[in-house]
Amino acid sequence: MKADIILRNGEVITVDPANQIHEAVAVKDNKILATGTNGEIDDLSDDKTQVIDLKGRSCLPGFVDAHLHLTIYGTNLLGVSCIAPHIHSLQDIFADLKEKAAATKKGEWVRAWGFNEHEIEEDRFPTREELDLVSTDHPIVIIRGCNHTSIANSKALELAGIHNQSDDPPGGLIEKDGFGRLTGKLIETAHMNLFKVAAFNKTELKEAMKLASDEFVKAGITSIHDAGGYGSGPEILSVMEEGINAGEIKVRVYAMIGSLTDSTSFIRTMVDAGIVTGTGDERFKIGPAKLFTDGSSTGPTIATREPYTSDPEDYGIQYFSQPELNTILGEAHDKGYQLTAHAQGDRAIEMVLDCIEHALAKNPRANHRHRIEHAGIASRDLQKRMNELDVVIVPNPAFMYVNGDAYLKHYGKRVEVMYPARDYIDAGIPSAFASDSPVVSCDPLLGIHAAVNRKSRSGQAVGTAQQVEILEAIRAYTYYGAYASFDEKVKGSLEAGKFADLVVLNESILSADKEKIKDIQVDMTMINGEVLYENLFAHSL
Repeated sequence: MKADIILRNGEVITVDPANQIHEAVAVKDNKILATGTNGEIDDLSDDKTQVIDLKGRSCLPGFVDAHLHLTIYGTNLLGVSCIAPHIHSLQDIFADLKEKAAATKKGEWVRAWGFNEHEIEEDRFPTREELDLVSTDHPIVIIRGCNHTSIANSKALELAGIHNQSDDPPGGLIEKDGFGRLTGKLIETAHMNLFKVAAFNKTELKEAMKLASDEFVKAGITSIHDAGGYGSGPEILSVMEEGINAGEIKVRVYAMIGSLTDSTSFIRTMVDAGIVTGTGDERFKIGPAKLFTDGSSTGPTIATREPYTSDPEDYGIQYFSQPELNTILGEAHDKGYQLTAHAQGDRAIEMVLDCIEHALAKNPRANHRHRIEHAGIASRDLQKRMNELDVVIVPNPAFMYVNGDAYLKHYGKRVEVMYPARDYIDAGIPSAFASDSPVVSCDPLLGIHAAVNRKSRSGQAVGTAQQVEILEAIRAYTYYGAYASFDEKVKGSLEAGKFADLVVLNESILSADKEKIKDIQVDMTMINGEVLYENLFAHSL
């Protein structure tokens, strides 16, 4: 059997059980044919074989991002960016919003994304009144980068039925000033609930998903675990499946049954329909049932056992009581679902572990691979329970780079056990890295950089005892991502018979300066044996 494509003369990082590094890899149809020395793989070529000279560059399995938001990433590209290079102040944002409103039909939504009050000159949120000066003919919402908080104008609040007498929803806060008037700021479930009226239509969702998929492929991501978006979960799932079947969404998708708007009803709808984890094929498959249990690590609104270092009165926000969590996810477990939950604070993590333990005691199941998304403050006692319960953890190493300074402020010494990759590896706890994009960049190389260095963007050390080696970080972004979706036998490493999902970097990652891993670029991305992205400005392939 001869290869269709051979990549030779490089650093082929197989991520196989022995962590072998080879010189070449051969692809036949949509599968890896073999890896080995240049000479061994050259024997698999004929006059029809396309040969790519890696010129010493790294070739590794396609990245698996085990937690990001496909629709939110894409719909952000349709709105006003608060992280654009020219944005330095609220006035810059207001100017862009006015321009967007002028081009938008009266009554339709104007949305901005990626806002961070600490990254602008005023160091504060805008007010409802300031957004009203932009437009009262359009509902306007500015979404904080964490996707757990927003600020809305009067028109948006009116459409959402939010007024001065509105009570806070469970797990959320409708902020009011000292006179009981709405400020426009909505936190946690109050923010999520706004998107019951601010949701995107099907045309917008379809375009957004295609745009997002294209960006992921450019970043070397070949598989994603979609963690849900705003709006109707079943509708988003339907649009996603259509996009995949039409070839518009190129990445493989493992779709969590979770919504930022209403995960509970989404889970129960799917459970009642009998559509469980694993339904689908290698391009689109149903993933775990997912709930939110607490808030944002930078809000900060995560649920902690001890108060925040920055505020001795604050323990964060909790979405569910323990009995509620046990009931909703317990029903999904009984029906055969993999379970997962967004849990950032140690109090929230403990609740999820209690829930999983309760579900398994009632209905034992081997190889369940129940997960915890983020698991921000994972102290040693919680790690012990994770191990005992065979839980898969999905941490976000890039958070330490982007948010490290804020974590030191809010959580103090607890940064030593935040997203503790070293501890997970040493304890044998499966850990699948993820970006949580668009909360931070989807670039897996940034995540690898952060896991290896454990320094914040300003250069501060943030729990350096949790540093990992480059090969360990790569495994967490490839093999363990596949493991977290029960797919390690078909992807996640460059081994004969597995899908030909791979990425070529613009240099050797193993020889690179560790402090500059984030600067490495993707030269090529292949999914299912097809080259879907080539960097036209890179070395000739």
